[in-house]
Amino acid sequence: MRYSHLHILLPAIVILLLSGCNDDKLLDGTPFDYRQKTTPPGEGRACAVAFSINEKGYVALGRNNSGSLNDCWQYDPSSDSWTKKSNFPGTGRVKAIATVVNGNAYVGLGYCQEVGGSSVPAAYLRDFWMYNPVADQWTRKADFPSKYTNGCASFVYNNEIYVSSGFNGAGGSPREFWKYNPEQNRWIALQKFAGDYREIPIACAGENHCYFGTGYQGKSFNDWWEYFPATDSWQERESLPGHGRQNTLAFAVGDRYFVATGRYWRGNTEANQYLRADVKEYDPNRNKWIDRGEIPNGKRENGIAFTINDTVYLGLGEDDNGLVNNFWSFKP
Repeated sequence: MRYSHLHILLPAIVILLLSGCNDDKLLDGTPFDYRQKTTPPGEGRACAVAFSINEKGYVALGRNNSGSLNDCWQYDPSSDSWTKKSNFPGTGRVKAIATVVNGNAYVGLGYCQEVGGSSVPAAYLRDFWMYNPVADQWTRKADFPSKYTNGCASFVYNNEIYVSSGFNGAGGSPREFWKYNPEQNRWIALQKFAGDYREIPIACAGENHCYFGTGYQGKSFNDWWEYFPATDSWQERESLPGHGRQNTLAFAVGDRYFVATGRYWRGNTEANQYLRADVKEYDPNRNKWIDRGEIPNGKRENGIAFTINDTVYLGLGEDDNGLVNNFWSFKP
């Protein structure tokens, strides 16, 4: 993985010439071709986790109208179908994390309303599990050292898992940042996040960059930060256009980075509370954002996304009327 910090000022005519050599879709903001797919069995779910391994997608955990879930489903894009897999062994939960390292998924943290209310420490879950898709088997790993486990963001760099600050109803939302080494089964504390503390941020990593941003703390944030694992340091980038958002999605395809859906909330029930259906692409070379259109019937928060062979699969979640049970794909 490499990083480029060089920014060269070019005459306008050179910029135009270079632009003509690049992918027109990247430059003109053409909306993607969104195609509807089959949803997992059931009424839908919100606040779930998703990941992909060996050209299959997985959706697990979250909640439906009956409460917290601990099931796991595998998606086969070749047949547009779902297969039930072994249940997650821990407590059902919402707003957990899920990442993939060396063909295994790592799933855990989150919050369980059924264990207790927001002020009950036991409701903030610290257990962490590895899922082997070949054996369809779950194995418990070292617990997360922090009590701030609800709504963390995570990404993978060089086969290590990075986990941002979550929140805890009794203790706020610190700027903690952690790294998990799967080979050593060990958590390592890193420098704190350089920006404002917040809840429910998002993060993603691609071929050359790691990004972190948005979230909520008294307002919806729209800031966007790049993280440099080699130096454990941060640099702020161009903010996401608009008022900010929370309960949103971030994902990368190669060296392309995207933010989609979510809610803008100003902090009280009388203020504007807008759900999003859009997909925005961040261009790291120009440090700018590109509008990629809206997902049909797509306004939602707390949805899921994963990628298979450079195709993005996105959906589920909820809107102001309840669960949103649709599922889409697009290829950037």
